[in-house]
Amino acid sequence: MSFEHGGAEGAGLEFSIRSVREEDAPSIIDLLNPIIQAGIYTIMDEQLSLAGQTDFIRGLPQRGVFNVAVCNDSQKVLGLQDVEPMSASNALRHVGVISTFVSLATQRNGIGRRLSQATFQEAKELGFLKICATVRADNQRAVSFYESQGFRVIGTARKHAFVGGKFIDEMLMERLID
Repeated sequence: MSFEHGGAEGAGLEFSIRSVREEDAPSIIDLLNPIIQAGIYTIMDEQLSLAGQTDFIRGLPQRGVFNVAVCNDSQKVLGLQDVEPMSASNALRHVGVISTFVSLATQRNGIGRRLSQATFQEAKELGFLKICATVRADNQRAVSFYESQGFRVIGTARKHAFVGGKFIDEMLMERLID
């Protein structure tokens, strides 16, 4: 799939949504490490390594989904989204856990929305009926993004993570896949 990317940073930039490849690992690190370093968007608090990211891609569960939005010209990763099974238990076979990240330079330009369309379709084809997310409660943009994709807040996990010397609450969210 190919989509037009609008906005002040890169107006007219075309991007495509596709499954992740091992060779995307360096570009994914370039996207994620600044988000981690900012210390306000995710509870991840350690910079990622090339070996670690490559291992993550190689180790994706058989029922996992991992899509990237890439610039058509450079193949640079602009965003990523993955869904993994919540548990190996058959009782939770239908439930997945989602993560979404968009480059700080290209947020709010439809990349997350387009990733979600592709990811939800693939997740449904793999038998997922429900997707869950945990989102920093102080990251209102992320909470709003997930709500715009049909998620609803089902609770707050108080003092769920300890990042940068302080406790962070996380919102628990869910979306049923039609």
